Amino acid sequence: MNWLTRFLPGGGGTPLTPDQKAALDAVAALPAPDLGRVHFETRYVAVNAETGPVEDGGRRLLAVGAVALNRGLIHPADAYYARLGDTPADALIGLLAFIARAPVVVFNAPFNRGSLERAFEQHLGPLPELAWIDLMVMLPSLYPERIGGQARMDAWLGSFGIDRYDSRDALLESLVVAQLHQVALAATRHFNLPTPRDLLDTESSRRWLRGG
Repeated sequence: MNWLTRFLPGGGGTPLTPDQKAALDAVAALPAPDLGRVHFETRYVAVNAETGPVEDGGRRLLAVGAVALNRGLIHPADAYYARLGDTPADALIGLLAFIARAPVVVFNAPFNRGSLERAFEQHLGPLPELAWIDLMVMLPSLYPERIGGQARMDAWLGSFGIDRYDSRDALLESLVVAQLHQVALAATRHFNLPTPRDLLDTESSRRWLRGG
């Protein structure tokens, strides 16, 4: 990946410092994940975007939170939270370093993935592509007997008895997304979906069937 595009006209945002560029280069140099490994040999990262309103009626990214799910287990210390504040590039670089090219799990990708990718583009420029899994799309395929289609997060959390602590906090939201992903992984063996690639292919097929 050529990070020099970040300094060229039209790159957008404030040019990165040498230290920031070096940190991004280190992330770009990480190997892509082996999406063919089984789930319980895979490190996933559940991510959430914390946003707030802006004057034009849109929303801006305020903070990012992430919790790792490694070999099917959540370890409280394996987490990341940062407010963008006056140094958004540092917060976003820290998030990418924490993800470390692992498959990224979100709930409601149009909002969470969309918010993050816009911030990456604005503050960091072109980045290596990540593998995104949207539980809002996947859970109805894995648990059709519980909810017969896409539903809000509260409905799925209630179905599995998972407490939602604070929907405004990116770190706490990423924790419940990680718990939902544990539930999702528990069902994959019944559908012969043993790897991250199988989840990605199934999600892609489901989106195609829905026309989006």
